[in-house]
Amino acid sequence: MLNKEKHQLIMGQILKDIYTDTSIAPLLGFKGGTCAYFFYGLPRFSVDLDFDLLKKIDEENQENVFEKIVGIIGKYGIVKDSHIKKFTIFALLSYGDEDHNIKIEVSTRNLLANLKDFYSLKEYLGISMLVAKREYLFAGKLAALTQRTDMAMRDVYDIYYFGKNNWDFDKKTVEILTGKNFSECILDSINLVESIKENQLLDRIGELVNEKEKSWIKQNLKNEVLFILRNYQKIIQ
Repeated sequence: MLNKEKHQLIMGQILKDIYTDTSIAPLLGFKGGTCAYFFYGLPRFSVDLDFDLLKKIDEENQENVFEKIVGIIGKYGIVKDSHIKKFTIFALLSYGDEDHNIKIEVSTRNLLANLKDFYSLKEYLGISMLVAKREYLFAGKLAALTQRTDMAMRDVYDIYYFGKNNWDFDKKTVEILTGKNFSECILDSINLVESIKENQLLDRIGELVNEKEKSWIKQNLKNEVLFILRNYQKIIQ
């Protein structure tokens, strides 16, 4: 069961602890749906914390970042899982038996040579944080849509929100993140959205929006996103 108020309080505390720790704050860029929710008015709730590691560091320093994050989140509950994979620092926090978990992921892939340029300092309740810029968030969502093993309806919804608000995105970034040219990526995205069945429209997003938004998603989201993607397909070659 998701208690949004409690969940957001704990995510806010974790962000505060990360960005007031001077040993890791300069290394971590906050991105993803929760970043868009906290800083850019995304009208759906988001439950996980996603970051980029902004500079290449050796395994020992990656281990230090990992230990710092596990230590921070451990103050708020039980760390159910934590590990370092090839391109990811991962931790999973349980803060109550009946509550939703918080997943923390730090991407260490660092595909972009100028990655830090896609971040800027913003304040959340008086705490300075390195926050992904709009164009990088949008590029990341376009890439994520076609790269996940199972398509996530939250990606579809976020693309609608970003596109409706005329956010720019970095075409080259999409190509680097996906390993495809932009035309191919957009076509793949269109084909994926076209394949969405009616009973999939609220998958893993229903609890993140209010009842009015649920109704809108069921009636309009698929067609709205298809229009946005086809519009980009026509304009950007």
